[in-house]
Amino acid sequence: MILLLDIGNSRLKWALVDAGHIKTSVSMDYRQADFLDKLHALWRSIDRPKQLAIATVAGHSISSSLIDLALALWPGLEVIVPQASAAAFGVKNAYLQPEKLGIDRWLAMQGAYRSYAGANCVVDCGTAITIDFIDTDGQHLGGLISPGLWLMKKALAQNTAALPFSEHRPDASLAVMTEAAINSGVLLAAVGMVEAALLRQPKAYRLLLTGGDAELVASQLSIPNVIDGGLIFKGLLNYCQTEKAI
Repeated sequence: MILLLDIGNSRLKWALVDAGHIKTSVSMDYRQADFLDKLHALWRSIDRPKQLAIATVAGHSISSSLIDLALALWPGLEVIVPQASAAAFGVKNAYLQPEKLGIDRWLAMQGAYRSYAGANCVVDCGTAITIDFIDTDGQHLGGLISPGLWLMKKALAQNTAALPFSEHRPDASLAVMTEAAINSGVLLAAVGMVEAALLRQPKAYRLLLTGGDAELVASQLSIPNVIDGGLIFKGLLNYCQTEKAI
């Protein structure tokens, strides 16, 4: 069995892999005071994994804490921390400095290439919204980054005198109250960016969405799309596909 960790800017998503298949997936807010205690209790109930693979865009402290917890539970566990590179598992990085590409984007592209034949547009709808285009042969063509829905709302609240911040999930209707207008505006801003990016390409791409707000953004898109919340896990699994780990 393999344990996969995807550490975002606020949440940990972890999954178990058995016989090469990604099974149980759990999402947790690691900013909570009792997070490590809750995770310890959950991990004590699972079988010992042979490998632990980690993708993180958060600070070193949270990944270090998770590795320490895992090694305390399972001494001798093999820990794998992939890094972005010029090429891996059929995907070729377009960045001039390949190591500067976010590991979440790199793994999501690998997950897309692993699971969906053809040319793909991979959109990760998280704290930031990232868009990456991959050609049929695995060539990354480049990408875009913008604030995610929550960050856009937070920026308005922090940089204006009277605009409120709301945790409510946005919709795309015309609003008659300021909070609702902000919610609708940020959602349509995200949708518009995705659709504009696709329309500016010289050929068609399959649209793949992942991340916490993927379903919300997808609900307003006029372009056919596929939601796959496991793209990063699928990319991580590439680095663990050894006979001893399956």
